[in-house]
Order: sequence, then C-alpha cells, then structure tokens
Amino acid sequence: MAGSSVAFASPAVSAPLPVRTAAAPAFTAGLCEGTEYTPSEQMLDISGVRLDHYNDGNIVPMYGTTDRGTSTAVDAPVCGVRDVDGIAKSEWMYCTDFDLDPCSGVDENGLPVDKHNDEMGATVPSSGNPDLSADDLAVISWLLQNPAKLDGTVSGNGSENARSARQTLVWCVSDYDNPLMADFKGLCDRNIGADERARIVEIMNVTQTLDLARKTPATGTLKAGETAVFTLNTNMYRKPITVQSSAGTELTVCGDNAKATLSGNQLTVDGRGDAPTAVDLCLAAANAGDYSVTASVIPDSVENLHWNTAGAECQIFASFDTVRPASMNASASVGYAAAPTTTPATTTPATTTPSTTTPATTTPITPVVPIVPIVPIVPIVPVVPVVPVVPVVPGVPVPSQPVATPATPAPTTPKPATGPRPVAIDGGAAEQNSGRNVAVAVTGLGLVGMAAAGAVALRRKRS
Repeated sequence: MAGSSVAFASPAVSAPLPVRTAAAPAFTAGLCEGTEYTPSEQMLDISGVRLDHYNDGNIVPMYGTTDRGTSTAVDAPVCGVRDVDGIAKSEWMYCTDFDLDPCSGVDENGLPVDKHNDEMGATVPSSGNPDLSADDLAVISWLLQNPAKLDGTVSGNGSENARSARQTLVWCVSDYDNPLMADFKGLCDRNIGADERARIVEIMNVTQTLDLARKTPATGTLKAGETAVFTLNTNMYRKPITVQSSAGTELTVCGDNAKATLSGNQLTVDGRGDAPTAVDLCLAAANAGDYSVTASVIPDSVENLHWNTAGAECQIFASFDTVRPASMNASASVGYAAAPTTTPATTTPATTTPSTTTPATTTPITPVVPIVPIVPIVPIVPVVPVVPVVPVVPGVPVPSQPVATPATPAPTTPKPATGPRPVAIDGGAAEQNSGRNVAVAVTGLGLVGMAAAGAVALRRKRS
C-alpha cells in the first residue's frame, strides 16, 4: 500500500451519553492516573445512592488531587468514575468555575455532599459551560488533551504538579476576568496569552488531516540495506502523533524537517493554521520482506470532552474522554528484495611457502678405504757364495780353504699397506690399515608468522 490519509472536522458539541446495557453491582473504583496518595475506602466505594448515579450514566466524584482537603471539600481537579462502554473509567475532572463549590465530597454514610455537608444529587452531564464562549471551550478542550507549559512545568494528569499546572491553565481561560484571579493575570499572560489562545483556536477549527505516503521509492522495491523515505503530512500541530515501523527497523526524521521532533515513537510537528506540514521519515531494512510505517493520533475536538455538574452552586467540570474517541490512522509500506547473491571472485591467496628450508640431506659418507698396493713378501733366501771345488790330488796336500759365513740379511722396515685388502697368499694373513671420515648433516628450518519549577497550584474553597 502506497499510503493512506484521514480527515477529521472538529465538531462543537459534547460527547453523547453511552447506552446502558445492564446495571453494575457495587464495586470499589480504581484510582485516577497519577494519584500520589491513598484515598479512603469510603471515597472509592461505589454503592447505594452513588451506585444508582453510576448506573444512570453519570460521573461519580470520589476524591481530590491532593490529600490536603477533607471528605467534604476537595482540591481540584477531582477524580470521578463513570461507565464508558461497560467499563468503569476513573478520570480527572477539571473545574471551569474558580469561585464555585466542587460539590464532590462524601459523608460518613458515603453519600455525595457539598462543602456544607449538605446532601447532593447526581453529577449529571452538561453540554458545556454557558459562561464560556465557543473559543473558550475549544481552548479548554485542547488543554485537556495536550501537554502545555506553565512557567516550565508541563501540564498533564500524571502527577500533582502536572495536574496543578493544567488546572491553573484552564482557570486562565475560564476565569481570566474573575476578580478573584486578578493577582494571577500576569501568570496567565506569560503562558497562555492572546496569541497562544488564537493559535489553539485555529487548530481546533481546522479540518485536521493525517496523511502518510511513500516518497522514495515512489514505486517498486528496494534492495536490503537501502533507505526508504515516507512523507507524513499533517496540520495537527504541537500534538504528539504516534509513529511506528515494522519490527527490525527504526524510524528517524530525515531531510529538512526543522519543525518536527521525534522522541521515541512520538512525533510532534510545530506550526499553525490549516495548511499541513510535510515531514520525511526514513527507515532501512537489513533483510528482504514487506515493511510498514503507521501514524495514529486522537484528533483534537470538543467532542472529546465530557462536561458535568451537580447544580447551580457547583462547578462545571470538564474531563477528557480517554476511551471513546476513535483515533485517526494512516499507513504506508514498502518492499525490500533480497540482495543478489554473487559468488565472490575466489582469489587464491598467494601461498607464501614458509621459508621451510628443506633439510640438506647429507648422505653419510662411506669411509673410503685407501687402496694400499700389495707388495708381495718375497722370502729372502740367504746367498751362499759358491766355493769352487779344488780337486783333491792324492798325495798333494789340500790347501786351507776359507769357511764361508752366511751373509746376514739387512733388516727391512715393513711398508704400510697401500692397496685393497690382500688375499691370503699361501695361507698367510693379510693386513689392512684404514681410517674413518665422519660427515655431519646440518638441517635448516624456516618459520613464517602473521601478525574493539514547580507549578503554581490554585485552589478555591467556598466558605
């Protein structure tokens, strides 16, 4: 869906009474928003006459905003309970007559009484306060539906200070010319002077619009991770608008939107008049799918006010109907396509072969046996000189002959072996001299390494 829009014209009448279906039994009412003390059981007990008033569709006053009052005279605003579509709804009622009796106490029997302890009738619906102009009603309606400031304190229902600020702002409108408020005119002028009241009247009188549409892309889908832009157009100024997006996404205000502020999921746009202001909202989705943005707000209108009073001597209260109003809603969506799956180019990283030095394989050296030439051992035969034989002549004397002495052979030094191991000769032993050479193998190794102010509370008691 590209977008949607709604328009709401501000009517100038109070809300109609709910249709009763069945009488409720006695019950203990719940507390109003931001109650900071514990009211008595009697104040919260809705039975007897008070139950009859409740079952008649009227609001039943219970207790004041602080515990400084008594059971018969309470501080405004006042917490009351009424039936809203079958639900007991407790809500704050703001005074619009500074000098009249709230008429919201109970006596010891639980009966509604005024400040003089006189029994009161029901606090019945009213069409508004006849002493107020249409513009006054519009401004009070806006004040009860929106936060405003009173010298720095933000008005609202959430605390005593916030309620005091809101009640004072209401009196600044309803009782600005009341002599009893003379001392507080300066306070009113600072916080809700003529210009601010005129601005609010403009808001309440325009045809309020809320429109949400796609801007980027106007058509088609986005890729996951891209930013989608939606444009919200509204003239509901200074009123919190709830904006939300699909799970898994977050909205931000983007572009030139100086007049828009997003706090959490509450968007506030500044401006005035009937012309709407455009605000760009961005989101980005990481995954494929359809994503939506929604905007919702309860329109400002006097129809959202419930007016009531217990009689001519009593306050006319205004309370904001927090259940009945239908909210204005707008939405838009965008589709995200899955990011294309691309096979990344497989870059084979250059394999840096670690400087693994292949160990030098040193083959052990086989000892070389020196070849020693074999010198045959020749036995030395002693040389016997040959003596010539002299013939012996008988009768002739034999001459003396020298006796031959055998020659002693000169000693010989054995020579080292210089050849291969000899084979025994004639069964003799062969000899060999040899030496061993030792070879050392050195191995090298290489290693490669790789190196997230408080508010002014005004209270009037009639004595």
